[in-house]
Parts: sequence; structure tokens; C-alpha cells
Amino acid sequence: MKKALVILLLVISTVTLSAQNISLPAPATKSGVDLISAISDRRVSKTFVKKNIPIADLSTILWSGLGMRGADAVSSATKAGRSISFSGDNAYINLYVLTEKGSWKYLAYKNELKFISGNDARAQISPAAIPAASILILYTVDNALTPSFLKANPTLFLQMAHATAGFAAQNIALTASTFRLASIVQYTLKAGDASEALKLAKDEAPLFIQQLGYTE
Repeated sequence: MKKALVILLLVISTVTLSAQNISLPAPATKSGVDLISAISDRRVSKTFVKKNIPIADLSTILWSGLGMRGADAVSSATKAGRSISFSGDNAYINLYVLTEKGSWKYLAYKNELKFISGNDARAQISPAAIPAASILILYTVDNALTPSFLKANPTLFLQMAHATAGFAAQNIALTASTFRLASIVQYTLKAGDASEALKLAKDEAPLFIQQLGYTE
């Protein structure tokens, strides 16, 4: 009886957690897989086996894409202090994590997923959403953080935003491969619906999606 009660409490806490901000564990500092092997083993797939990503692995995957680290030590070219390089000192790329249980925004400075909605908005955001994928990541750009030297050239900034988000997607794909996850980047999305579903700021624009999942 006592054992059953403990199991029930664990189930309840898991369900409750899905509708709250989620504090992520510290990302791993080692993967046991070297970079060349990660590149060689990287897999692209549109077919997945339905399976959740362990929270510790998810923390490391998200950190690799947009996590906190020291400012560039040699050149001090940017003070954004993230795992990818930014032009200027502000991190103008955001990551949103979507599953069948809801949507969250990745807050790197808190190492936290900020709860947005308990609805499955994946199909609303993109007709390319794959139900069996473990997660769908939406990349956005916050135009309010446009570097001052690019404010007169929004077209160039948009190109730069796509490239910068691409760095994050590459990091995530390679890190995911170390956890035996496949991934795929897609540009099929409904920007207006995405903005509404994720309550994006007025200056924030969707760029593309990346889906991650297990293939076996």
C-alpha cells in the first residue's frame, strides 16, 4: 500500500511538472564521444520511435545550442556569453521547446524551461510536425535586440539571424547524436500561428524548426 502511494505521488508530480517551469540539471561537461565521431554518426530522419529524452540529456542538448558560457576569451568580440557566437553583445536568438505535453521557452541564464502552455501546439506551428518526435524546437529572432550597426539594414540582420540560429541547430544536432538521437531542420512553419501559440513578443519572429527523436 505504501509503495503504491509513493508511485502515485511520483506520477502526480510528473504530471504537475509538465505544467510548470522546469529547472534543468547542470549540463554535462563531457559526452564520451569525440567531435569527429559525433559528425560521422550524425543522423537526419523524419521517422522516429516515440520516446522521451531524459531531462539530463535535454539540458545538455539545449545548453549546446544557446547555453551560458564565458565571453570570448581571446578577442572579446562579443559579450553575449553563449555557446554560439553573436554579432554584437546581445543574444537575439531564442529557443522554444514543444512536446505533446506543452510548450516552454529555454531561459539559458536560469538554466530553466519557462512554461507557456499545456497544449500540444506542434501541428499548429508547422504542418511538418512529426508526432513521434521527442521534441520540436522553434528558433526565433528578437528584432528588438538588433545590433546598432545593423538597424539600418534589416535584410542583412535577418540573414545573420538565420546563420546564427544555424550555429545553434548544428551544435544541437551534434550533441543529440552523442545521445543517439536523430534530428532534422525544416523551414515549413506557420509564423502567425507560431507567434500566437507561443505568445511571442511583437518584435520576435519565427525562423525555422528542428525536430529530435530516437530511431530505435
